[in-house]
Amino acid sequence: MKRALSFFLLLFLLFSPDSWAADKVSIVYQNDLHGWLFPASNRAGISDTADMLANLFRNEPNSFYAVSGDLFKGPDLPEYMKGSGELAMWNRFREQLEIQGYGDRIVISAGNHEFDYDVPDPNAFHGGLLCANVLTADGKPYYLPYRVIKTSGGLRIGFLGLLLTGNRHVQDVVEKKSLQIIPMPAAIKRFVPEMGPLDLTVLMIHDYLGNIERLTEQIPSDLGIDIILSGHDHYILEKALQANGLPVFQAGAMNEYYGKVDLLIEKGAVVSSHNRIGQLNPSPLDHATMKVKEATDARKKDKVAILKRSLTGVCLRNRESNLGDFATDAFRWATGADVAMTNGGSLRVDFRLYNNEPMELREGDFKNLMPFGDHVVIGKVTGAQLLQILEFNAVEFVNQTSGVTCKADLNRPKGSRIIAAEVGGKAVSPGRIYTLAHNSYCARPENMERYLHLAPGSVSWEKTKHIAHEVLADYARHLKVIDYADGGAVRMQFLR
Repeated sequence: MKRALSFFLLLFLLFSPDSWAADKVSIVYQNDLHGWLFPASNRAGISDTADMLANLFRNEPNSFYAVSGDLFKGPDLPEYMKGSGELAMWNRFREQLEIQGYGDRIVISAGNHEFDYDVPDPNAFHGGLLCANVLTADGKPYYLPYRVIKTSGGLRIGFLGLLLTGNRHVQDVVEKKSLQIIPMPAAIKRFVPEMGPLDLTVLMIHDYLGNIERLTEQIPSDLGIDIILSGHDHYILEKALQANGLPVFQAGAMNEYYGKVDLLIEKGAVVSSHNRIGQLNPSPLDHATMKVKEATDARKKDKVAILKRSLTGVCLRNRESNLGDFATDAFRWATGADVAMTNGGSLRVDFRLYNNEPMELREGDFKNLMPFGDHVVIGKVTGAQLLQILEFNAVEFVNQTSGVTCKADLNRPKGSRIIAAEVGGKAVSPGRIYTLAHNSYCARPENMERYLHLAPGSVSWEKTKHIAHEVLADYARHLKVIDYADGGAVRMQFLR
């Protein structure tokens, strides 16, 4: 009898809830939505996201939705709607899920574009905006530094928001409000302990991935940070970036993609994780109805060209794209420069076909593509400077290019990685002078080192009459039919 009781006691211990231990937590995450929250014939809207999340929240009690900054600045909205339009869509989205009892599962942190139209009010975002490193003059948090959510199963999940510190515009508007931005490590060390014991600790950081990697070196391991949800670079990280033992996630931009990471948690530690990236597409019904609407709206604008193949590149900043090829070809066509470049971050929306159906492009589409109003500028660079830019681009891809081709061997020492480069079919000569077209933002003295790897003031730029988005529209009108090879023309080849 005792032997039988011992057997049943062993079964109970093995299969009791305490021994199951591991809890599943799922986080759907996005970043850099940039106002693209309304539906189109080739794009899902935030109402589709709300439906997806409601189903997830209904079936998975330990599930959340997190956006790591940059809700603002995308479509060519009228002046009175800039900022307020994106915010209204976001708040209605949250209210719709809040009515169903899911409002506390939604978190959003601050990005630099939240400050494009001044410092947002702390109460403007329903449910709050997470940002732990923007403080008042006396050191108090201006926004919610974090949120701790207790699930129905008793788990405590903490989300803490952090904003990049090196953006001049953000710094200026924050200081005008007598606020301060403190370094991220200081904010982490101050506010993570305030959250108390947690089963999962999530940092939501809006900054360059390189800066995030360096930040992880400064985070004490005893703080128990588990994962980082990132934004700003617009990268699609199918596999999480590992930064000093911390997984960093990111899911593209412009509401084209989302990520979902499933985590198994045991005794306050992540024991396994699985990440996947999904693409948001309209349903066939939404596609058909929105196509009719767009045809009606289009009567108000001039048609510019027919797009035969998708132009994509918004989430491909770290490689050549056919969207970048198109934009830089347009710069060179308009100016007659030997070489044209633009940074991948200047391209803000993809032109994506639905089921490969050709689509009409109109003037307003190109303002959405390059919405910042930058002029095209022309500078004279030596062949040596051009090779320096190309080598920098090979190591840290920043610029889309036209008019130049090159091959780089990344295994060679610094200064000798470019093994072949041609302009106009002729080898680049270090002593020759070449004309280079770029956008006026990257040509600013304070930006030249970051975007061109050249010393400030080392190139004299001439501002042309051409505004970037107008150049793109004119070039499209010139082409009539836009048909660029998928992935780009392989203007830069890298040997690794």
